[in-house]
Amino acid sequence: MGSDDLFHKRKARNENDNARRKSFRQPYDRVLIVCEGEKTEPYYFEEVKSILELDSANIEIDGSCGSSPINVFNHAALVFSNDRKTGEIYNRVFCVFDRDSHTSYAETLKKIDTLNTQLVKDKVISADELIFTAIKSVPSFEYWFLLHYIPTTKPYEKTGAKSVGDLVIEDLRVYMPSYKKTQKGIFEMSIKEGLLDGAKAHSKRIFEAAKISGEFNPSTNVHELIDYLQNLKG
Repeated sequence: MGSDDLFHKRKARNENDNARRKSFRQPYDRVLIVCEGEKTEPYYFEEVKSILELDSANIEIDGSCGSSPINVFNHAALVFSNDRKTGEIYNRVFCVFDRDSHTSYAETLKKIDTLNTQLVKDKVISADELIFTAIKSVPSFEYWFLLHYIPTTKPYEKTGAKSVGDLVIEDLRVYMPSYKKTQKGIFEMSIKEGLLDGAKAHSKRIFEAAKISGEFNPSTNVHELIDYLQNLKG
């Protein structure tokens, strides 16, 4: 069998696979969520997807990219690019990462802005749209959990052997004594105990104030992704 025949058979198979995936999708956005951590963030967003009954054919959550903002972005951009080549496209791509002590944090934010600008130039999206969004937490994702209990704006700074992330977890354990990185059930608990709406309100208010002041320690915009997923089915 010649190489041309192999190419055409492979192309036909890929087209059939794409058509099959499309047939299972629901009539709402196709979304990629790439997370910095392999446990905390993917566990949380998998639970969000399950509780909100969002279809796995529409929502992909990936925590396989490593533990730095630039790794998150590079992996998300690669997955997006590879799908785009097959004629598929994600409507939204969320890059979830922490500030912590990562040296690539600011660089990653710039790369996300640059890629959105390029997608506008390529006419993939219009000038008032965006595909890539940074969902960032300063200093760590656990700050979002802490906001379920207290709207603290106390800055976090490394002290001794404890990282800023360790310090946030230390504060969180005042309210969740058994918290660990592999914790499951937090989203369900936040709904059952009536904590989610308050957390979103605290997060939005603090994040908007941070944008005005330029001081983002501490802050997060996880509320934006939660709002988006909650309203995804329209």
